[in-house]
Amino acid sequence: MHLQNITIVGGGACGISAFIELFLQLRIADSHRKVSITIIEENSEVGRGLAFGTREQGHILNTQADLMGIHVSEPQHFSEWLIRHDDRVGDEVVDNQGKNEAFTTRRLYGDYLAEQFQHYFRLAQDEGMQTEVIHASALAVTRLGDGFSISLSGNKTHKCDILLLAPGTPVGNKYPELEKRSHYFSAPWPSEPILDRIPKDADVAIIGSSLSAIDALMTLTDNGYTGQIHCYSLDGQLPRVQPEKQEMPERQFLTLKNLHEIQRTQLRNPTVKEVLRLFMQEAEHYAGGKIDWKATKRDHKTAGELLKDDIQIAENGGDALINIPYSLRYDSSQMWKWLDADEKLRFKKWLGSYWASHRHCMPLVNARRVLDLFEKGQLNIIPKMEGVEYDEHEDAFKIEFDGGKTAFEKYLINATGPASAVEHMKSELMQNLLKSKLIDPDPVGGIKINTETMQVISGDQVSPNFYAVGHITNGVLLDVNAVWFNVKTIGNLCRHLTAQIIGKAS
Repeated sequence: MHLQNITIVGGGACGISAFIELFLQLRIADSHRKVSITIIEENSEVGRGLAFGTREQGHILNTQADLMGIHVSEPQHFSEWLIRHDDRVGDEVVDNQGKNEAFTTRRLYGDYLAEQFQHYFRLAQDEGMQTEVIHASALAVTRLGDGFSISLSGNKTHKCDILLLAPGTPVGNKYPELEKRSHYFSAPWPSEPILDRIPKDADVAIIGSSLSAIDALMTLTDNGYTGQIHCYSLDGQLPRVQPEKQEMPERQFLTLKNLHEIQRTQLRNPTVKEVLRLFMQEAEHYAGGKIDWKATKRDHKTAGELLKDDIQIAENGGDALINIPYSLRYDSSQMWKWLDADEKLRFKKWLGSYWASHRHCMPLVNARRVLDLFEKGQLNIIPKMEGVEYDEHEDAFKIEFDGGKTAFEKYLINATGPASAVEHMKSELMQNLLKSKLIDPDPVGGIKINTETMQVISGDQVSPNFYAVGHITNGVLLDVNAVWFNVKTIGNLCRHLTAQIIGKAS
């Protein structure tokens, strides 16, 4: 009997969550011996991926533990794991208001992921399912009827019947012309090249001031760097600070009910203006009065002054502009689906950076460390960045900002965050999939998929036996940088795929 092979490209959080849930659903349906599962992972260890493979103490989860469970419908599994493994946690729980609300190091979370994978991989084999891990890079995919042939590094190929893309967080290639420069680092991770090639007393420039830049700052701080650090970005805004005890307000205005009422009465999807108007009503209701919306642009103080204010706000439970977006956590993806493509683009243009800095906050422990850099005079945030190039005469990176001003920097870390558009993803696999037209880029970002089943859409049609999860779906879905949300979509994917397999087997 031919065993259908399911191949998962990517052995990070999304890949192992999909593996575990597929095994569980197939085992419960007594169909686990009718398929084999292969995981293709370029790193030597499955489970950590780029995001959670870091070994830096200062790289902290930006989400509390009770939302980080890797198992479908069990978001608190990681916090329960922390309690069971209290003897080995030690200093890895860095911001602890009780294990459920803890913020831990990403390396500890990587340990959790690796342990979960190893357990269920062995269990699947013990139960009679054929499984394997191929340590190689997936470079290209070719259609073979309803199946696939995957080109791997080392001049190898692998054939499968069902393909699931879970390549993790894509590093951007925004400045490909700088890649050949040994003093340029295309991402803050892994940290080893940065630590190997930048002297401890050197001045360092960072492009970006969002959460990725915070990781770069923590890498430098944890390893005793003493030089000046200059962060260049468009808006010069740091992320807001996660409150110690964050409230989940009960919303009255910006609700699914009210947005659906627009659909029902107007026979159209809501607009960004309507969503923003409801948000402003919600925020002022929560704040108990009018808000000076001009002041929320946060351009009236320096980044250091704003951070000092934000830490105090976080210590007192947050404000409307943090807590209302936080309360949207479980509804925001559905709201996003209800926006037309042009409205999504309008949202990203008008409100994208505002949403990112208020919804995706930095942990309080890191905020205090960043403030210390400001107070020591070691850190400077420079807004209105316009461009960067390498100047051969100066043997340095020339950065232009604020209407033609220039600065020359010897060491440059790109911390602008993950790539959104497929064409900007630094991935040979994604570029080859795009060239071969096996995927269609979504105009908002990532690739087109069926959001209910996670099937890839190509040529405006669902592509049989082809699925995708995680950040590469960032245009049609909103919260793809959140583990809990990706795990939820993986549950939908696995239910659909299991039904397909059981139907074919019968």
